[in-house]
Parts: sequence; C-alpha cells; structure tokens
Amino acid sequence: MHRYFFDVTDIMRYVKTETSISGIQRVSLEIIRRMLAQYGADRVRLCTWDKRAGRFFVRDAQFLAQMDGFDADTLSAAFFGGAARSLQDSVPMLARYRNNRAKYRFHYAVAMVQALRGNARYFEKRASSLAEWKAAQARARGRTQPSAASAPASAAARAALDTVLAPGDRIIVLGANWGIAGLDTALQGLVDEQGAVVSLLIHDLIPILTPEHVPARLPLEFHRWLTQSAGYCTHYFANSEHTARDLKAFMAETGVTHPVTVIPLAQQAVQTRAPQDADLHARARRIHPLDSAIVALTGQPYVLVVGTMETRKNLWRLAQAWARLAQDRDIEVPRLVLAGKRSAENAAFNTWMQASGNLDGWVQFADKPSDDALAYLYENCLFTATVSLYEGWGLPIGESLAFGKTAVVADNSSMPEVGGDMVEYCDAESVDSIYAACRKLIAEPDYREMLEARIAETRLRTWDDVASDFVAALEG
Repeated sequence: MHRYFFDVTDIMRYVKTETSISGIQRVSLEIIRRMLAQYGADRVRLCTWDKRAGRFFVRDAQFLAQMDGFDADTLSAAFFGGAARSLQDSVPMLARYRNNRAKYRFHYAVAMVQALRGNARYFEKRASSLAEWKAAQARARGRTQPSAASAPASAAARAALDTVLAPGDRIIVLGANWGIAGLDTALQGLVDEQGAVVSLLIHDLIPILTPEHVPARLPLEFHRWLTQSAGYCTHYFANSEHTARDLKAFMAETGVTHPVTVIPLAQQAVQTRAPQDADLHARARRIHPLDSAIVALTGQPYVLVVGTMETRKNLWRLAQAWARLAQDRDIEVPRLVLAGKRSAENAAFNTWMQASGNLDGWVQFADKPSDDALAYLYENCLFTATVSLYEGWGLPIGESLAFGKTAVVADNSSMPEVGGDMVEYCDAESVDSIYAACRKLIAEPDYREMLEARIAETRLRTWDDVASDFVAALEG
C-alpha cells in the first residue's frame, strides 16, 4: 500500500525567520491534517529538503493532529528541535533569528551593547525602539528561564526519504517550493531511480502573468521551475478553474501534456466563528488574550482587508476610493483596516500612508495578526474587501463568507469562483468602480443583509471537502 509524503520545505524555510505563515502554507497544512485524519501517521508523512545533505528527509506528521491552529512555535519546534526559541521569549526585533541559536545570541549581544550606549537610532533602523528593547528585558527578568517551543520529540526525528521510499509512493508538493537549489534534481532522481509518483498543486502563475507585481528575479526563476517540473511531475492539481486554464495555456506553449485536476480551495477560515449568542463572560474570556490594539480597532465600524500588502492587492486604488468616501457627507463612512504583513515591495503605498497620516486616520493597520485576532476582526467588521488585480484563488474571500460577511470583490481571475453570488463585484482597475461597490455596501444595509442571508443559506466548501477531492484524485 503506497504512502503519501508531503513536501513542507517551504513552510520550514518560512517559519525559520517569520512569526506567522502565509495563505499558501495554511492551505498545505489544512490538507495534510485532514489526510492524516483519514489515513493515519503510518501512511501520511512530511518531508523536507536539506540543501547541505542534498537529500530529502522524512518527518513524523502526527503533531499536526494536535494543533488547534498553526502557531509558529509548534512548527518551529517540529523543524528545528532544541534550537527553537518560543516567540514569547524572543525579543521582537530578533524574532527572525529565534530558530538559529548562534545568530540570535550574536545579534542579542550587539543590541545589548547598543542599548547600554543609549543608541536609539540602532533600534529605529530595525523597526524597533530602545523602549521596546528595555521592555523585553524587563519581561525576561520576570521569567526564570526561557520556555522552549513545544512539539513531540518524534516530530524533529528524521530519516532520509530515499532510504524508505517504495515504488508507487506519492510525493505531493502543495506549497511554493520553486527556486530552491537542488530540489528539482532530487525529485527527478526519486522518480527515475525509485519509482516515486510526484504531484504538484499550482496556486497561480502570477510571476509569469503579472511580473510587474513581483521582484525582478522571480519571473525567470518561476518559468524555469515550472518548465523543469514537467520532467518529474505526473499530475498537476490547480486550485481554481482559472489557474487550470493558465496552466494549460503555459503547457501548450512549452509542448507539455500532463493531466490537470481542479480542486477548488475552501470557503472556510482557520479559526471557526464563536457563537454570536455567547454570554458576556465567555466573550470576555475570549477577548482577554488579544492584543489591546486589535480590540481597539473594533471600537468603530470598519471594513476589513486581509492579506500581505503587496502591489498586486491593489491597495493604492482602494485607498483612493476610501479618500473619496471620506468626503461623502451623505453616509457614515467606516474606517478601513488592513490586516496582514506589510511588503517592502509596496514602497509607494507605504510612503503615501506615512505622509498622509494613514489618510488622516481613515486607514488603520493590524500587523501580522494571530489567528485568534484575525477571527475577531472578521467577526466584527461590516464587510471585507478583496480588490486584487489577480488571485489564484482568494482565501480572504472564502474566510469572509465563513464568518457570514459579504465582501467587495474584484471581478477578475479566480475570485468570482470563490465569491459566487454572495458578494458585490467591482472592476479592480477603476477607482470609480471600487468606490461605487464599497459605497453600496455601506449606504444600503438592507442590501448587505440580503447578501449575508444568501451566505447563511449556502453550503460553503470546507477543508474536508478539499481533502476528500485530493484523496479521490490521488487514489483514482
């Protein structure tokens, strides 16, 4: 009986320096966790690429079954073992080094010297402050010793994939592993020499189709990876009909013919919604762990935008629409809350926000919110907005629906597949259209409630549905 080896190299690389995980990685973990529930830890394993050793290594996946959400501490401990330092015991400025003990100690020592010198500029250049450093030191003194990130000891244990792989075993790549040196060659070798069957999930062709929204090196790198993957990949999966069309068009241009199965992603959030009739004590318990800044954002009506703040998300036009809404005296305009990771690639937008005082306060930011904080923001918003210029799927649209909230959504690429008839559409390239769609949902509460009622009557697609479709495709 064949086994499933899910490549999670991209997740391991990401949590090494980041404190949260992105949408694509959430997709991977949701699918793996449900496959694990169906087939058990003997048949569902994780594997990661080790560049130094030039081999894939196998890891136990069982720890994923115990995770309520996808916290960086547990994932870090699984991949880096005793070297992992928990987020609460990491100085915020040095969190990116928390899984590399030597680098953490080095940068900690340098920062300590700068703090003793009172060099505030050193901390400001690293998006921190001398006050934040001192506060972190005070918290550390309140603890007897650092607490290690916790995960089962077996999670960090590993064996070389080529020593346990049997003919017909499946290697499944769900994440963004392109551009990792040596990985493609190793996969080709496992197919040629050991009879492995490799499948890839393609999330989008953004680096090729919208190269203006990615760093200059990525289009060629992505093109090379996708071309090479045809040599070892037996079967492609696409996360939407639109992505499948893009992939088939690419393969036609490169003279490749491989089956492509569409497996739409879920209209479901990582955190499920709390009952709306929960008593006040339960609500207080739930709010207590949240950052006070997150709770404060919900004190006034707001529209929520979720995702990494890159240029493709079209925040420039959305903010222009909001500046126009702010001048509209006929409606009560909510604030615009942007929740996610800020992108250095979106420098023009960042500069505008800073120079304008976040549009005189109409725009607010929730930087890298936790799963709990994001769920709280979804629950309390008027509606959400996803006006991207291109999406492979559009996870925030589905999450919004899962929380019973309608959305303003760009009518392009895959997004209508997610939003269906439950959202208000706009032209992403027209500020007038974005303005009109947002104004309609703000000014016409009856219309907004009608869309919310439509959401409540619709059976939304779940991650269990996604996993079942994967099983059917892999076993077929």
